[in-house]
Amino acid sequence: MSEPDLAAILERYRGEVAPGSDGDRIMRGRLSTGILDTTEENVRRNRLSAEEIDDLLTYLGWNLWDQLAARATEGESGLIPRQEYETITFVQEWHRFPLFIEELTRSLGVDGVIDLGATPRREIGNKVNHLRIWASAVCPLIGRGIALALGIGEPWDRIGEVNTLLQFMRRLHHGFWGGGPGFASARGYQAAVLDDSWIKRFCDEETRLETTDAMATFRRFNGATELLGFLLHFDNRAGLCDTGPYPLPDGGFMIVRDHFLNEPAYWWSDAVAGLPHAVTQAMFFRPSDDIRVTINDIGTTFAQPRDYLKHLSGVAVYARDTWDTPVSAVRRLEAEEMRAIERAASTATIELYRRIAGLSRRDRIMAGVHVYLREMMMPFARQAGVWDHFVKDLQFDEIAPLTAQAYYPLVNGSAMQILPPLFMLGDGFVKFGERACW
Repeated sequence: MSEPDLAAILERYRGEVAPGSDGDRIMRGRLSTGILDTTEENVRRNRLSAEEIDDLLTYLGWNLWDQLAARATEGESGLIPRQEYETITFVQEWHRFPLFIEELTRSLGVDGVIDLGATPRREIGNKVNHLRIWASAVCPLIGRGIALALGIGEPWDRIGEVNTLLQFMRRLHHGFWGGGPGFASARGYQAAVLDDSWIKRFCDEETRLETTDAMATFRRFNGATELLGFLLHFDNRAGLCDTGPYPLPDGGFMIVRDHFLNEPAYWWSDAVAGLPHAVTQAMFFRPSDDIRVTINDIGTTFAQPRDYLKHLSGVAVYARDTWDTPVSAVRRLEAEEMRAIERAASTATIELYRRIAGLSRRDRIMAGVHVYLREMMMPFARQAGVWDHFVKDLQFDEIAPLTAQAYYPLVNGSAMQILPPLFMLGDGFVKFGERACW
């Protein structure tokens, strides 16, 4: 793909549809059903119509492009083959996640799944968040597109599994948003979902960053914990998630950000021993200029102008020691403990980097698969009490034969030919149309 072609693709979806809220309005205008909104009735249906499924696939093609175009400057890691492990995991999730979702739904019931989706309204420092709600269906559906591009399966196959994925995501979205549009992109990129009790607590416990030392302490803490969260999760965004912006009484705004620092599900987690599972930063901004702040469906904050961090004026920082620490036991961090965590996070990052650098390329890829596969289902299953069942009885981590079939093309060069149209042109979300057969 030439540079001009890439520039055109990044500017408009399929050369036609703009990014942001303008693009959302265009895409919603092209849908023939109202399925983009969740309602008490349509999230409880076992079966969507083929037309509704195709509408969701149509919108998701643009939604994925919208996020990738905004993040086009992120770059690639020189240490971790992220593209390779992500695409392999997508295929694995396509072959396996419908089974796990059916099991989870049988365990909780539909109302239990909806309530699970409401967790981010009640809790901070929990990996059940809107990034993973989105990814629970979108990542396996990308895997479907990759498999079809590799000649594995047929476009009209497995509509039931696609329905399972979409309804699971929609039920979680219904709990998360409380009904209405299921995507942040359809809500003006606003995700201010935390209960008012949390916002009041943050405001009551804010520390103003009025001295150079206080500002430096927080910036070092923020940088060290963000870097560790990325590396611990093999250079992907599973290590952090934002909600907001929350308006402040004085006209400013607040962003609430989780950094996940300690995850016992991985063999390398001994490197982060002693660190809390998560730290949460309520960050207060009181700009003198107008700033447009948006948060997308994977919990990433964007601002215009981009240098919004210079307006940071206060923080309230908390720790959740383990993934199952009761939310009532989340504790506020003072400056001294923040400095201790920052030092420990920096030491752990160096150790993790050393270990990952010592792995073979294949081992790095498979470690990344291990992370990406678990991160998109484990938080839901743990909270539902079925994670051990998934791992021990259903062999959660066992690679499916069709995933193994896709492995070598994806790591040996084919990915560069098949992925751009799948990710950037919406070709990964193949519609069923008249071929649909239940």
